[in-house]
Amino acid sequence: METNNDLMIIKPQLTHAAGLDIHKKKIIVFFYVAGQVQQFREYGTFTEDLEKIRNDLMEFNIQDALMESTGVYWIALSSVLLSAGIRVRVVNARAVKALPKEKTDKKDAAFLCKVLVNGTVRHSYIAPDAQRSFRDLCRQRTKYGQSTTQARNRIARLLERRNIKLRSVVSNMHTKSGNDIVAALADGETNLDKLTALCRGRLKKRKAEMRKALHGVLTADDRFLLKRLLLDIDHFQKQISEIDIQIKQHTDKVSGELIEKLKEVKGIGDQSTEIILAEIGDNVKPFPTADHLAAWTGLAPGNHQTADHIKPMPTREGNKHLRSALIAVAWAAVRSKNTYWRALFSHLHKKMHHNKAIVVVARKLLKVIYKIIKGVYTYTEYGADYFIQHLQQRFQNRNNNNEGLQPC
Repeated sequence: METNNDLMIIKPQLTHAAGLDIHKKKIIVFFYVAGQVQQFREYGTFTEDLEKIRNDLMEFNIQDALMESTGVYWIALSSVLLSAGIRVRVVNARAVKALPKEKTDKKDAAFLCKVLVNGTVRHSYIAPDAQRSFRDLCRQRTKYGQSTTQARNRIARLLERRNIKLRSVVSNMHTKSGNDIVAALADGETNLDKLTALCRGRLKKRKAEMRKALHGVLTADDRFLLKRLLLDIDHFQKQISEIDIQIKQHTDKVSGELIEKLKEVKGIGDQSTEIILAEIGDNVKPFPTADHLAAWTGLAPGNHQTADHIKPMPTREGNKHLRSALIAVAWAAVRSKNTYWRALFSHLHKKMHHNKAIVVVARKLLKVIYKIIKGVYTYTEYGADYFIQHLQQRFQNRNNNNEGLQPC
């Protein structure tokens, strides 16, 4: 018999609760005290208004409140209420939709209070303030990294338009040699001998090919744009360096042993370790199992089953920042030679599209990360042979089970 302890969790009904409908300029609060109070109040959104909400909740002896995660408006209010010891639940608006054509702000607040009183809502995980600050730093660094990539792509397109085929000679034009050549082009250098003299290392052997690639004409406007893009890249790189210093102040508070154990996992580097710790934290108490964490991250498939029909569903919506980092980690892991992850990906890729296969690998990596943070597992790279032996053993067990079946 299949069992699931999460299906029937009966929560005691609350006698004191509040529902808060948050907007940019106003907040509607529904106060509920069993048998005594059921009333609405409207507030502004300035700090003194948030403090008034806190005081009114304490006046009614209300210790439980529920609000939707509307934009960023909920963050300031939840901080004020949490500082007073009020248990704030934040839910996704999708999980508490009111009946269609019956929506008003007051009805939303009352409905939020109702589901809180009856215990029929599953609230979101709200990280502590320090961890949220850590997250903001990592997310901003990621944004700067993306902006750097966009600026580099614009440089490549600008040069390609003028038939300067630098990317046809070098796979990565943002090496020291490539950067020097682009900077020289932006400064108006047209002498091919001087430009090819900037080649370093193995690129020196391809000077003849480089001369052909650099035989293009840049206008004054092109050089102006090149200089602006190079300045943008320098600015983004400087910002990333300063954010790295600030991030280190947060990682210094985390166990060094935990950080080293995470880095032992194939594909995980310094930045991905910092993102994992910023998004999950250094403990997994909010997540009962690794499957709960996978669903919260957005790496678990949805379910849609009725009668005997199972409809294929995409992965759920989740923490897009952690998901993106884990997908990048998974790609790095499967590119490592003679590893368990490469063998797993090769096996999955035979049965499904590579984008689906990499999500499966990312989910398995996340489960390993969960166990490491929980302190019950130390990562060991078993290699591709281990996966192949495990696969052969599974096929052998399946064949033995089939042989034991008697024909009807």
